[in-house]
Amino acid sequence: MLERLLREQYGLSLRHARRAAEGAGSGTWFLRCGEGEYVMKFPAASGINHPEEEPRLCAFLRAQGIPACDFLKNRAGGCLSRDAAGRVFTVQRRLPRLTPEWNSASEALLMESAELLGKIHCVLRAYPALPEGIGAGFFAGMTPQRALASYRCSLAAAVRLGDTESAEELRWRIDRMERFPAWMFDLSRLTLRNTHGDYFISQFLCRDGRLTAVIDWTAACVHPVVWELMRSFVYSAPCCADGRIDRPLLARYVRAYCRYGTLNDYDLENLYRLYFYQIAVCDYYGQYYTSGAANRAIYLRQARHAARLLKSMDMEG
Repeated sequence: MLERLLREQYGLSLRHARRAAEGAGSGTWFLRCGEGEYVMKFPAASGINHPEEEPRLCAFLRAQGIPACDFLKNRAGGCLSRDAAGRVFTVQRRLPRLTPEWNSASEALLMESAELLGKIHCVLRAYPALPEGIGAGFFAGMTPQRALASYRCSLAAAVRLGDTESAEELRWRIDRMERFPAWMFDLSRLTLRNTHGDYFISQFLCRDGRLTAVIDWTAACVHPVVWELMRSFVYSAPCCADGRIDRPLLARYVRAYCRYGTLNDYDLENLYRLYFYQIAVCDYYGQYYTSGAANRAIYLRQARHAARLLKSMDMEG
């Protein structure tokens, strides 16, 4: 199937294809063709994915010096293609890559990624507004009450499947949700920016310990800056692998971001709280148990990473 799609729509002669193991939901293939090496991606059908925007956005970023994806145009002159079943896919040039493992970044890479995020936010102020990410719709739908109901369903699934580790974590989450603080966030006071939407270490391409490109802009949207800043830190910093947050290191990370990006006092007040809220009310276990994707284990990995952070942040107050 891939061979025919590539030949008919792009004029490429496929020699070898390997499916990527990482990623949540989307189907990604690494291709070796007679004409070069490419990446073929079938984005997951999801409200947070906007594949129609990605090629245009990446072209804009590349023109501004941000190392983003380089998409091929198909024979019809567009970057978005469809297979016989109507599934959307894209083909992009494969960049020289080494994607670091979670929580493996050196301090140099940490600071470089924070600076680049600041540059991205600065550059994208000149780009038309992207779809809403974490905004009013998120807070209306993702409440502690809804999370509590979801966790109870996931606990029943964990018990039924004999997943004792997840069941224990879910019982802790349920207890936490039953006494969760009634936090409110004033979106008008938070700095909101056009952004990558999923900026973290699995989207970095590195060479010799330096960040050379940021991939997968399918979920680009408008987020509160501090949410993406905090999330990118906790997936990169080695200390966060066991849930511990090195506050002096995080302070340096924020300062590196602020060389190009801007934060106000209200942002800084909510740096921990906003991310803590998001990972508290999002049921990654439920996504794992209900997903039919071959790579659904990523949801369970996210759930356990979040659980370690939540317990650590809860103990710190």
